[in-house]
Amino acid sequence: MEWQKISTAFPSMGTLVRITLHTRNEAKGNEALLAAQQRFQHLDQLLSDYKPDSELNIVCRTAYRKAIPVSHELFTVLSFSQRLSLLSGGAFDVSIGARTRGRSGTVGYQYIALGNRSVTLLKPDMQLDLGAIAKGYAADEVSQLLTKVGQPRHLIAASGDLRMDQPPPGTPGWTVGIGNSNQTRILKQAAVSTAGNTFQPGHILDPRTLTPITTRETITVIARQGIVADALDTTCLILRPAERQALLAHFPGTELIALAG
Repeated sequence: MEWQKISTAFPSMGTLVRITLHTRNEAKGNEALLAAQQRFQHLDQLLSDYKPDSELNIVCRTAYRKAIPVSHELFTVLSFSQRLSLLSGGAFDVSIGARTRGRSGTVGYQYIALGNRSVTLLKPDMQLDLGAIAKGYAADEVSQLLTKVGQPRHLIAASGDLRMDQPPPGTPGWTVGIGNSNQTRILKQAAVSTAGNTFQPGHILDPRTLTPITTRETITVIARQGIVADALDTTCLILRPAERQALLAHFPGTELIALAG
């Protein structure tokens, strides 16, 4: 059977997700795309900070000084988040949710305690925000699903996050644009995430000082995993240039491309 290119697009995680794959069996390819959409929607229900009934928001309401059991998915994202918070000296901090919404509230990753797949919040009025990491993690999960069901030649695009496995047939990889430049890369089995501060300087807060980042710059991170690329681009936008490479050294195979605005 000849290769066919099929795709789908659907709203999830506050953006429009697009998935393209190359398949020899259109029916099985469409089944895989439907399963991918359902997986995205399930993860959105777990990780969303804007859905009142999401697992994340239930934790924010109920975990003050009380260990709340959570799903494997939410625990995985929070565990990685806490590790990155430590490595970055607090430049990455998912507890900043209240301040990004313009209200008061406790900020400090050190007040998030993880137990045996449980979460305890040690201060009141904490709002966790996974907007800088959830899409990358979800793309990883969906990429694994597609490959598992026999559809490895795929590209997942969720706003500024890309995740791909095997390349289109007859090509060395997927052609990916870098930031707002004319640069491109040919990639496979990789993730790309871009964070920009050129059109709306000040919309990103430094969790350590709660002050806006005003440097006009675009950061693109290429990594092996979407969760890594997604979390590192915003973190590196906050860090000084001299601090970025030290952080990236903890994630082998990761590349950073910084472009001035």
